Amino acid sequence: MSEFGRRKNVLILAEGYEEKPYIDKILSFPNVNLKTYYFPPVINVKGNCKIVARYQYEIQRGFNDVILVFCDADKGSSQFLNIVNEIGEQFFIDKKYGLKVFIFANPVTLQIVLSHFGDVILKKVSKKKNADIVKKLTGIANYDAKEKQIKSIIEQIHFSSIDILKERLRIISTDFMNIPSTNFLHFLELCESGDCGWIDAINSLRKK
Repeated sequence: MSEFGRRKNVLILAEGYEEKPYIDKILSFPNVNLKTYYFPPVINVKGNCKIVARYQYEIQRGFNDVILVFCDADKGSSQFLNIVNEIGEQFFIDKKYGLKVFIFANPVTLQIVLSHFGDVILKKVSKKKNADIVKKLTGIANYDAKEKQIKSIIEQIHFSSIDILKERLRIISTDFMNIPSTNFLHFLELCESGDCGWIDAINSLRKK
């Protein structure tokens, strides 16, 4: 329980159909500190072009203590940077703080997901170009993010893989401009912690 006597609401906006079921699975594991945090249903915004508008909508509703965005960094693409900067400019005292609400994977979320199964260094955004490593690690052939394929991968992820996932993520860069890179380990550590001061720290940087 937080110092204010209630759990902190942490809403996650997922970029798409790969991100939402994965983060749902992670939040179902027993290492997540549900005495400190309440996670409303993760929202699939169905495309990174809709992230900013949905973020603004949820901020205006005012139901949550913090809103996080889980998305691909797309090899540090201008589109990803524009989304980060737009959230920074609209809602924070400096646009550089926009990145603080992003859970990212560069080049793609599969970098995190496949790390449950083996050592992975993805360098391509294309699902077709990553299909061979998906088949090698999960047995799923011709991966192109169909609903059935995504469900099959998620069903193979179990809590027993969390510790090895962390070890694999620990050696990956957290600089979103590097390929591969991710800050997902930091997100996991926050979810496990009973110290929700990071939420207050983020909110102290928001525009009043």
